[in-house]
Amino acid sequence: MTNLATWRRLLWRAFLATLAALALAEVLALAWLHGLASDADFRTYASITELRARYGAFERFQAHRHLGFCLAPGYRRGANRHNALGFRGDEIAAAKPPGTVRIACAGGSTTYGEGVEDYRQAVPALLESKLRADGHATEVVNAGCPGWTTLETLLNFETRLLDLGVDHLVVYHGINDVFPRMVWPQTAYRGDLAGWLCRAEHLAEASLLDRSALARIVRIRLGRLAPHSDMLRIVGDVPSTSFSFAFRAQRNANVYPDGIFREVPVEQMLAANPPRFFERNLRSLLAVGASHGVSVVLSTFAYSAEFPHRPFIGHPAVRAAIDATNDIVRALGRETGTPVVDLQPALQRREFFTDGVHFTLAGNEERAAILHRFFAERLR
Repeated sequence: MTNLATWRRLLWRAFLATLAALALAEVLALAWLHGLASDADFRTYASITELRARYGAFERFQAHRHLGFCLAPGYRRGANRHNALGFRGDEIAAAKPPGTVRIACAGGSTTYGEGVEDYRQAVPALLESKLRADGHATEVVNAGCPGWTTLETLLNFETRLLDLGVDHLVVYHGINDVFPRMVWPQTAYRGDLAGWLCRAEHLAEASLLDRSALARIVRIRLGRLAPHSDMLRIVGDVPSTSFSFAFRAQRNANVYPDGIFREVPVEQMLAANPPRFFERNLRSLLAVGASHGVSVVLSTFAYSAEFPHRPFIGHPAVRAAIDATNDIVRALGRETGTPVVDLQPALQRREFFTDGVHFTLAGNEERAAILHRFFAERLR
């Protein structure tokens, strides 16, 4: 009995010591997070409650009934801003002012201007400045949202942009429509893209582990938890049929091909899932535009092959997939008489890109200059 009692005391003391060590580690983690961590580290490891306490409305994105997710209206950080209507840029009236020509630039992060912090350095704002300098009464709406495909742009056009009375819609898509094709089996490739992403809002801190700074930091470092500031908490879940995120992770870790890609290389996956929904969505955009008197302008997707180590654009199969979407854009232009701004041949230099896809300020200025020449001829 004496030995048993001794063991019990030792186990109890060990348990208390472990609790004390964990409590001390939690205190130290909180002290580091709130006192020593950089802003980037804080955004990575802080909880939703802590993020909101420091930044207020910290979320750049929010869930949307039809779009899955969209930009959060009124977002502010540094030189970046979203207006009250949920578009990146200055405030605009919902009703178009008399005599004003409204142009909407639609796309993903490359239209939003992910490569520059100042919203005034994104392509739509630069295009607006150039056209106004010519004396044109124009408003250029930045209708780009990181992560959007042609499907979201189609829904956004019908449900939001038409309400603004836009006269011209510039459509710029490419790489984001490649990711939904990285699904397997083939039956997962569907027009609603649900085989790639299952969208639901994930903002609640549902567990004690989510609330613990120590556990949160460890789990994020181990890749077991997405940061509370991560876009996927708004976008939703990655189903078991989706492999674009696995492709990126493997390429970053230099272990590709692994897992599913040993049996189904990305080339085979993309070949089995051709860009038919990309083409269908573009055709629908043209039809909606024609029925509402909106001039739709298509543009090819520009990229640089001089970034071989980037997980997506550095792989030749991804570049070939983007080339295929650009061929569809050009063919649709010829077939329907739709104007096409062919950006890919003019924008390939490394200096124009931060990562081969997103533009530097120099790249944004060059792209805006090309669009300016296009619209300057039509607004005379």
